[in-house]
Amino acid sequence: MSYRTFLDRDGAYWQVWDSVPTKVERRMSEADRRRPKYYAWGGTERRTGTDRRTTSQRRITLSEGHGAGWLTFESLDEKRRLIPIPTHWEDLSQPELRALCERAKRVAKFEGTRSA
Repeated sequence: MSYRTFLDRDGAYWQVWDSVPTKVERRMSEADRRRPKYYAWGGTERRTGTDRRTTSQRRITLSEGHGAGWLTFESLDEKRRLIPIPTHWEDLSQPELRALCERAKRVAKFEGTRSA
């Protein structure tokens, strides 16, 4: 993850970083997981019931276009996201970062942690 800071035209301090998802939905892989794989097992079945998974996982679905990553721009007052990540954004000048920030879409900014 790369990280930069800059000042906008009004003198507000902004942080910007890239976010790239590391675990993509498995159904998007090229391998066909619907074909069963058989492994030799000589013991008795330990699992019961119709759902034979041993663990459950929470799946996160990304919005269209977010699979390749995005830039997050955050100031004290607002947060923005830009997709896709521009190539070599880490090397851009401050005015170029400001222009990207102006193009970025505003998103809700959450403070602190949410309780369940």
